[in-house]
Amino acid sequence: MLDLPTRQPAGYRLKTRLHFIIAFLGLLLMVGAALALVAMEMAARDDAALDRAARGTIHLERVNGLVYAVVMESRGIYMSADWHAAEPFAKNLVRQLGELQEVAQAWKADAIGSQQSNIDELAARIDQFVRFRTELVRLGREESTAAARVFGDNDANRSVRTALNESLHAVAHAYELEIGRARSQVEADQRNLLAILLTLAVLGALGLCGGLIFIKTGLLRPVLRMKDAMLRLAQGDLDLELAGSPRAAEIAEMVQAVAVFQTNLVERHKLNRETRLLADLNEWLQSCNSLGELYQMVAEFLGRLLPACGGSLYIYANSRDMLESARAWNGANMTAGMHPEDCWGLRRGRPYTYGENEIGFLCAHVDRSVSREYCCIPILAHGETIGLLHLEFGREDGSNGAQRGKEVIAEQRRLGLICAEQISLAIANVKLRDELRDQSIRDALTGLYNRRYMMETCSREFSRAARAGQQVSVLSLDIDHFKKYNDNHGHDAGDIVLRAVGSCLESLFRNEDVPCRFGGEEFVVLLPGADAADAARRAEQLRSRVEALVVRYLEKSLPTITVSIGVAGFPENGDYPEAVLKAADEALYRAKEGGRNRVELSRAPTADPETPTAHPVAMRRALAASFYAPAEEPQDSPAPLRETAAQGVAAD
Repeated sequence: MLDLPTRQPAGYRLKTRLHFIIAFLGLLLMVGAALALVAMEMAARDDAALDRAARGTIHLERVNGLVYAVVMESRGIYMSADWHAAEPFAKNLVRQLGELQEVAQAWKADAIGSQQSNIDELAARIDQFVRFRTELVRLGREESTAAARVFGDNDANRSVRTALNESLHAVAHAYELEIGRARSQVEADQRNLLAILLTLAVLGALGLCGGLIFIKTGLLRPVLRMKDAMLRLAQGDLDLELAGSPRAAEIAEMVQAVAVFQTNLVERHKLNRETRLLADLNEWLQSCNSLGELYQMVAEFLGRLLPACGGSLYIYANSRDMLESARAWNGANMTAGMHPEDCWGLRRGRPYTYGENEIGFLCAHVDRSVSREYCCIPILAHGETIGLLHLEFGREDGSNGAQRGKEVIAEQRRLGLICAEQISLAIANVKLRDELRDQSIRDALTGLYNRRYMMETCSREFSRAARAGQQVSVLSLDIDHFKKYNDNHGHDAGDIVLRAVGSCLESLFRNEDVPCRFGGEEFVVLLPGADAADAARRAEQLRSRVEALVVRYLEKSLPTITVSIGVAGFPENGDYPEAVLKAADEALYRAKEGGRNRVELSRAPTADPETPTAHPVAMRRALAASFYAPAEEPQDSPAPLRETAAQGVAAD
């Protein structure tokens, strides 16, 4: 058990020291923020100085470029024979002189104070240069290009150009010096900021080391000891002791709180696990698509929820006179089947626990040599018993190998009852879903598949046959003179005839074949993988077997039943279900026209638009309007296939 020390007067409180550490670190943070603001201000100042120097350099480059361009345009004027040839150069020169004056004014307005005198001198030289070049243009336009050439080659013009170049070089040198000073200032500011940051870092490291030492010795060690104790309690280990007495008041309060956790932590963990597993079980059971999948999930969950308890699940058969074994787990003994009278729980209609009371009787389905306790829980859903959950107690626990006591058995029984409730609803839902699905795809009278299922299966099988390069045949059959059975003997007799034909279809064809009732007295059989010859032989067998049927109604035999059958195949009679069904329907109509009680093969499709049409039979009226079309009128009625098919069967 946990040895809780008595609370001693605390030497200090963690709250006070933590507040001191937080205040010290907060002060360092504020100093760092102030230094960051100062550094930002200094960086902005240095950036502004560099930006001004850079803009001056840009203006200088622009002026140099414009001066060079003006000189080149002036040479164009010199070398022109007349003003007509020199006029384009003069226009460019005038435009560039205007740009040169604008750049000079902008530079003068944006110049720094230390360069103002140099900029003023440069502006004056630029104005003088502009006046000389303007006069050159005037002379070329008003007098001649030769006069302009004489004016441009004089000493005065050359002295203006030389003075302008000297001013540009002086300004360029001054800006280079200014950029150097700005960069030096930036480097100095960075060194000062780095020194201050290093000082703060040392102070912060000292404070952090002090805080870490305090946290490790006064907080971390006792908290880790408490964490280890709580983890051991969470794992179910109650035999632990806390070494030493904590000096901090808060740690002493935590030790007192461990006493509360000790009493209920393990039990709460167990209950949480059981709740989570039960919730997962309910979610998974609601997602099952089949009973087999549901039984497997029940075995998996109960095997984990009750690891020390073996179990088995029994479900009532459709006859309600037997319970069939569904699943067993954790090595439980399970019989293949049992009668309801073999279980006291089913006979009494409530859970029965063997060994719970002084007097008890073994169930007949339990091995007599086994004397351990067990529980039989009837599974009820919607007021009806649908199965039995059998739990075997007293099995060895994998964790400690000890026998379970009465309290543990009672807990397992409680969990079994909860699981039985969830299992019952899940089984009932799956069965109801299966029944609804079965009703949606089967005909209620004959038990065959209905038209909806047939159309879905046709599309699937035709697609599969197209990929595999196989054939699919369709038999379309209709009971001859079926209306007479209803008129002469009543609708009950007609229903008996339909059921008899449906039973004949189910017994004759393979498992992969799909017989269905298409509507009324009309039936369709889908034969995957069968060619026309095989389908014709099968159709003849069906016709003969139906003709041999003897159906009794009200102690008398009904007239002989005969069917007319049309045979069509994929892909020779169409490449989609509607076309093949239409071809089979047309063959059926020819069988009707040829005297009934016979088999007709579908003819190859023809593209002759003048072929006369005949009235469609009832099956064509049942087909969808998207593939409805009048049947072709038979031109040369083929010989009946009955004798041919019979000879083929005899030869086989």
